[in-house]
Amino acid sequence: MDGKAKRVLAAVSVPAFVIGTDFTGAMLLVTPIEREYSVDITTTQWVLNAYALAFSMCLVSGGRLGDMFGHRQYVLLGLGIFGAASLGCVLSPNVTFLIFARALQGIGSAFIWPCLLALAATCVDEDERGAAVGILLGAVASGNAMAPFIAGTLAEIGDWRAFFVFNAVFAFLSAALMYRLVARETEHATDEKVDFAGMVTLGIAVFCLLFAMDLGADYGWTGLVTIALFSVALACFALFPFVESKVKDPMVPLPMMRNHQFVRTLALNGLPAIVLFLCMLYLPQYMQKVFGWSIFWGSLGMLSLGVPISIMNVAVGNYYNSVGPRKLLAIGHVFLIICCILMLLMKESWGYWGLVPVMVTVAVGGGLAFGPAGTAAVNAVGPKRAGLAGGLSFMFHLGLGAIGIACATALMFSAAIRQVASTLASANLTLSQNDMRLLAAGTLEDPAIKSILARFSGKEADVIAEAVRQSFSSGLHSAFWFGLAIAVFGLVLSLSIDESKLRSDQDAG
Repeated sequence: MDGKAKRVLAAVSVPAFVIGTDFTGAMLLVTPIEREYSVDITTTQWVLNAYALAFSMCLVSGGRLGDMFGHRQYVLLGLGIFGAASLGCVLSPNVTFLIFARALQGIGSAFIWPCLLALAATCVDEDERGAAVGILLGAVASGNAMAPFIAGTLAEIGDWRAFFVFNAVFAFLSAALMYRLVARETEHATDEKVDFAGMVTLGIAVFCLLFAMDLGADYGWTGLVTIALFSVALACFALFPFVESKVKDPMVPLPMMRNHQFVRTLALNGLPAIVLFLCMLYLPQYMQKVFGWSIFWGSLGMLSLGVPISIMNVAVGNYYNSVGPRKLLAIGHVFLIICCILMLLMKESWGYWGLVPVMVTVAVGGGLAFGPAGTAAVNAVGPKRAGLAGGLSFMFHLGLGAIGIACATALMFSAAIRQVASTLASANLTLSQNDMRLLAAGTLEDPAIKSILARFSGKEADVIAEAVRQSFSSGLHSAFWFGLAIAVFGLVLSLSIDESKLRSDQDAG
């Protein structure tokens, strides 16, 4: 790898790390945001969903625009949007403004990420591409893994807004490095257009699906609005291929849609993210709700996941050519299966050291899967489509991850409510449906739950407190059964990969 390639990789790794921190770091900030704006989880979860939806739906357009007008230029534009939106998060006067600013952060990230991947994949020769993409994915995965510690530390010494100050500062630092170290490209694919029709159709489908799962978990699955949202989502998903067949330059060109190996690598970019996000979202909560740790100590405990996955993502790229993506992906999913089984067997009495094997196995599994899946997606279509392949890869990584988390959360919340209802029924206690939802979703430290406990005394209060403690463990069990099913499916899909058709010298349109 020559000096120019090393400079490019150094420059693109910094914004990749920042992008990696934004989604998982915000997961730890939901509770303080709820308290400041006096809103519940139904509202604050859109602080996460708005970012994920805008990011995943605009990724392909970001990659295509980078292919058309220059990857360096669109990284700089995206960093400007991301930095300004981060300042908007810092200055948010209400939760609606915050959600809007988070959506803008997602749009900025969507311009940045596919262009970073294209720059990394095309700055080296073919035999070094696996290592180059591995370095970039190592940076973004390090951001994913380190974000809880960064957010927890900043929230502990200041408040949740300090995390978005961190985002803004590093966004402008990243722009300076890109401007200084990466040269402007001279060749672009100027004969293409952005597929706004496909982007809107798919965006509506995913939005309605996520919103329907939110409403279904809160208010039941048979409500008229919930059913209508699911119907619109299904209709838009069914309409999407028709829309793509009619536009000049679709989000996914038809030859790429017919490339079965490419489609499989896209799925394998997203399926491991579901298990990883399960761990990154719920393990800090496990430490806080079961162990009684603070946000800071919970974020510190997540280093057992963050450190090994960072090492794995950098190291695995060196073995892409010698071992092959099929074996790496399959072994990675075996580790993800082991992670879910360990979590299902987890007992509270094991304490933190019982969680360490869970975090190490998901780190090894994710590290083995993410880099090879991203490189394989680029190789399946060739360097001319590197930006588009990069956009689609991360769209599936974040989009499937977000949808998977929404499904797991719906299962978890439903199981938690059933556990609360069962515990209360055993003591002949009757509470309103709204009170039971609060008990299933919160902790004993939440003001809303304290107000419920204040209405009771003696054994009744003890029963309600026990219902809160048991609800989280019961719900978590359901979530990781879902994660196990996803990991098994990912293993089967990994074994179906045909490595002979993953050649970077081919062009899938």
